[in-house]
Amino acid sequence: MKLISLILILSLPILLTNECFLLSQPKREVRAVWLTTNFQLDWPPSHTYNPEIQKQKLIEILDNLKSKNFNTIYFQVRSQGSVMYKSNLEPWSPYLTGTLGKAPSYDPLEFLIKEARKKFFEVHAWINVFPVKSGDAKIPISDPPHIMLARPEWIRIHRENNQNVYWLDPGLPEVRDYIKNICIELTKNYDIDGIHLDYIRYPGKSFNDTLTFRMYGGGRTLDDFRRESINQLITEIYDTVTFIKPHVKVGSAPIGIYENISDAKGLEGKNALFQDSREWLRSKKHDYVVPQIYWDIQNNPKFESLVHDWTKNNYGRHIIAGIGAYNDDVFKELEEQINITRKYNAAGQSFFRYENIKDTKFNSYKYLANIPPMNWKDSIPPKAPYLLSGKNLKGKLGLVELVWGIPEQAEDGDTAKYYNIYKGLTKNINRNSPRYLYTFSNTYYFYDFISKPVQTEFYYQVTSLDKLHNESIEATEIIKVKLENLIEALSDAFPVIKVAISFNKNLLTCFIELTHADKGKIELCDDQGVLIKKIYEGKFSPGLNSIQFEIPQLRKKKFELKIYFSDRIEKIDFELN
Repeated sequence: MKLISLILILSLPILLTNECFLLSQPKREVRAVWLTTNFQLDWPPSHTYNPEIQKQKLIEILDNLKSKNFNTIYFQVRSQGSVMYKSNLEPWSPYLTGTLGKAPSYDPLEFLIKEARKKFFEVHAWINVFPVKSGDAKIPISDPPHIMLARPEWIRIHRENNQNVYWLDPGLPEVRDYIKNICIELTKNYDIDGIHLDYIRYPGKSFNDTLTFRMYGGGRTLDDFRRESINQLITEIYDTVTFIKPHVKVGSAPIGIYENISDAKGLEGKNALFQDSREWLRSKKHDYVVPQIYWDIQNNPKFESLVHDWTKNNYGRHIIAGIGAYNDDVFKELEEQINITRKYNAAGQSFFRYENIKDTKFNSYKYLANIPPMNWKDSIPPKAPYLLSGKNLKGKLGLVELVWGIPEQAEDGDTAKYYNIYKGLTKNINRNSPRYLYTFSNTYYFYDFISKPVQTEFYYQVTSLDKLHNESIEATEIIKVKLENLIEALSDAFPVIKVAISFNKNLLTCFIELTHADKGKIELCDDQGVLIKKIYEGKFSPGLNSIQFEIPQLRKKKFELKIYFSDRIEKIDFELN
C-alpha cells in the first residue's frame, strides 16, 4: 500500500475566490427534470414493451440523475387522456403495453417512487390537464374508457400545427370536478411529493367555448370567465389535495411570459391563454411554479429578464426556472442560465427534458443540495440526532462506520425523515456550505468507504431533516475518525504522510511530512508542465520538511509544483491572483 496525502493551503485572496465560487452553489436548491412519457420521448423505451427492461431503464435514469446531483423528478403520469398508474378514472397508457387500457405487470408510478426514495429524490406527478388527444386516429375501447368516448360532450376541437387537438373545456364545472378527482386519486393512492400541473390553460383565443360561456358566463367578459374558470380549478385542487395530505406540494409549469415586458415579448400566459399564474401565487393556491423560460440569454424574449420578472413577483412562493435544454442555443448556455437563476434567488431549475441533458455534466452541480423547505407548509424543524460515533472497521483500510441516536419527535409530531452527513478534513465543518454536505442517509447509520484517502483522519457531523426538508437547528458533535488500519499499513509501506503548500504574496513554502528519510527534488513549472525553476534537490528528513522560495515575477498566474520522491512524482496545481 502506497499513499500520499495532498492538502492545498492557499493564500487569503484565493480562499476568497474559491468561497465565492462555492457560495454560487446553494446548499438548498431544487434541481429538477421533466421525465416525459408522452410519445415515449424519455420513457418508456420505444423498442420494447418488456416490463423488466422498462423498470431497468427507470433505474438507469435515476442513477444518472443521482450522479449529476439532481434531487427532483416531474414524472409525466397523464398524457393523451391515458395514465401511467392504476386508475379508476382513466385507462392505462398504450406506451406501456402497446394497447390502450391493458394493464402492465407492475405500476410504473409506484415503482418509480420506491426506487426514487432510495436515492432521495422527490417525485411529482406531472399531469397534462386539458388536452387529451392529438390527431384523428381511432380510439380503441378500454376499461375505463378514454374520456373522449366516455364524455364526448366535454371535448372541444382546436387546430394546432396542422392537426386536430382535442381539449377538455375548462369552463364546464363537470370537467373541473373530473380533473380534481384525478388529483385526489393520485394523492390518496400514492406517496407522491407533489402534483405538477401542465397545460392548465386554454389553447388560445379561438377556442370554441361559445355555448359554455353562454351557460356559465354570468355577466363577465369572455377573458375573465376563462381566467376565473382556471383559477377556480386551481383553488379546488390546492384546497382538496392539501386537506388530504398537507405535505403534498401543488405546482405548475406555466407559459414563460406572464405578460410582456420590454425585452421579453411573445405569447402571454395571462392574456392569450388565460393562465393567471401570478394570481395562483398571490392567493396562496400554489406552492411553486416552474415557468417555461425556454429562450436564450441574448435574444428577445431574454432569459434573464424573465427570471427577474418571475422571481420579483413570487408572492413568497418558490419560483423554479424552467430551462429549455432541447433548444440548441439554450443548451450552449446551461451553466450560465443556472448562474442567472441563482443571481435572482430562484428556488432552483428544471430542465426540459431528460433526454436532452442525460449526457451533460453539470459543473454547477458539483455539490449535493437539499431541497428548499416551504415554511408556509411546515416551519418546525425536527430534533437533532445525538451521540454520533465513528470508527475504522477492523481489517478494512478505508471503511468508516458512523452510528447516531434517532431523535425524538418535534413539536409537530415529525421525526427525522433522513439525515445530512457532513464531512471535512478538519474539525471546522461549515454546515451552511455545500462543500461539506457529503451524503444523505435514511437510517441511523452510514458506512463511508474511502477508496482514495487524502489523509488518515476525517471529521463528521450529522443533522436530521423532516419530510418537507426542514433541517434540525442543532447537530451532533463533530467527531474525528482515524483510519487506524491505514496508518498502520503506511508506517511500514511508504514514508510520505503529507504534502502542503502555503504562500504569502510571491513567497511559497512547501511542507513535506515523512515517517522515513527519502531523497528527491522539487521543480516549479507552468500550467503546461514546462520547467520554470529548479527549487530543491537532495534529502528529505523524517518529520516535517520546510522548503521556502520565491516565485519569479512572471505574467503567468497558473503554476504546477512537481515533487519527485524515490519512486513517484506528485503534482500540485495552484494559481496566483
